[in-house]
Amino acid sequence: MKKILLAPNSFKECSSSINVTKYLNKILAIHNNLTIKELPISDGGDGFLDVCVKHFSLDILTFETKRLYSNELFAVRVGYSPEQKLLYIESAEVIGLKSIPLDMRHPLSLNSKGLGDLFKLIIESGLNVDNIILGVGGTGTSDLGLGFCSAFGLKLYDIFDKEVNIVPENYYSVNNLEWEEAKLPFQIEVIADVDNPLLGENGAVRSFAEQKGARKSEIEALELGFEKLIKLFYNKGITRLNDELNGAGGGLAAGLQIFFNAKITKSRKFIADMFMEEIKHFAPNYVITGEGAFDKQSLMDKGAKVIIDICEAHHIPVFLVSGIIDKNSLTGFGKGVIPIELQAFFKSKDESIENFEKGLEFAAEKIINYISGA
Repeated sequence: MKKILLAPNSFKECSSSINVTKYLNKILAIHNNLTIKELPISDGGDGFLDVCVKHFSLDILTFETKRLYSNELFAVRVGYSPEQKLLYIESAEVIGLKSIPLDMRHPLSLNSKGLGDLFKLIIESGLNVDNIILGVGGTGTSDLGLGFCSAFGLKLYDIFDKEVNIVPENYYSVNNLEWEEAKLPFQIEVIADVDNPLLGENGAVRSFAEQKGARKSEIEALELGFEKLIKLFYNKGITRLNDELNGAGGGLAAGLQIFFNAKITKSRKFIADMFMEEIKHFAPNYVITGEGAFDKQSLMDKGAKVIIDICEAHHIPVFLVSGIIDKNSLTGFGKGVIPIELQAFFKSKDESIENFEKGLEFAAEKIINYISGA
């Protein structure tokens, strides 16, 4: 009897890790010679809340906040553990790329204020909370978290002492600011979906702004605006941080570090803590992981990469099932990593997305054939 542990990440804008896990289980369970266990994962991005609710048995609460591209109110779910006085929030539930219509994806004119408003509502509700665990990733914003801070009183001014709207297209014109340190009744811990700096060649701005909708011509302006503001924060004595700023969430993690002294926990630790427990108790013969696209961004400690690293260290064969797999990203992995690209089963990327579940069926068939011949 072979044991398979299902530990996929979410397939961004396609399917959550919870749903991918359930469907793979349904397909593979047809084979009576397999023992299957589900452990959907999240690196802090899409699907973070659902994974935490499942793993930590959380209560679901809802709050209303504004969408990041309009004044429309909508319900946002959070996960609550009253015993531990812990609240889990997924930033992508509020300011996620998945929630923004294609024609509204202009990160230089969007900000994270809706997330800050949510935190204020939680404070005003009187909920008994000592710590908030915030999954940061999959955001449609790239605003250094300053929209969030504006909900707590941050104001920016240009050289003429005129207040400017807190969106990235205005950042380079900022000359001064107004900020009174906010005293929160809880500590913020950020689960960062990537392990890379905010700025520089491999920084978050250059790596992720384009996929949020920024044109290539806007990326340099965005980075210059960030650099100018960080110097201003330093000169004002707000921060002593620089190279240590985390780039997750379009700089949301960095902003929370600077203004709220947030603790940054890398996705590797968050995932490893859950995964190692299952490795120890379930002792799988094989692991299945994956995400929407496995590429150079995945190597920045995205969820599937973390699972692969742990499996290789414990000599467990791992199937990497992803919509698209960049072959260059597989360099350095051993023979125990078996890649299965869903797009290869179809004529185009769009067709593979439309027939996502069928692609998983094809992948499961390949996995069964591999195990049977092993």
